[in-house]
Amino acid sequence: MESSETLACSEYGNWRICQEGSMSLASRLRTLREHAALSQADVAAALDVSIPTVSEWEKGKKKPARARIPALARLYDVSTDFLLNGIDLRRSDMSETDEERSLILLYRDADPQVKISVLTLLRAASDKK
Repeated sequence: MESSETLACSEYGNWRICQEGSMSLASRLRTLREHAALSQADVAAALDVSIPTVSEWEKGKKKPARARIPALARLYDVSTDFLLNGIDLRRSDMSETDEERSLILLYRDADPQVKISVLTLLRAASDKK
């Protein structure tokens, strides 16, 4: 979401604070979905809700249940603070590359045995340094 024209960011030491204008939660949800190139059906399937529910969120008729907020933030790759308040706090020295984000997504979808193997391999490589 950092590429958004409405997002203003400031650096304070190692922290990057980003805030978008006065966009409502409904507008933010629609903009994030479009930015992610997802349809309402994609979002509904990812969150196990109906398409009309996603539509109601984006029109401001209803708000997502609290339990859905972390999943929405993960889906759109933003913080829950940004999703709810339009404010994103990130350590500028900890920003992830596209490759790192891809690895995280692959890891999350991996079989538990594959996760163990990956962690073992990474720990072994780290110990050799």
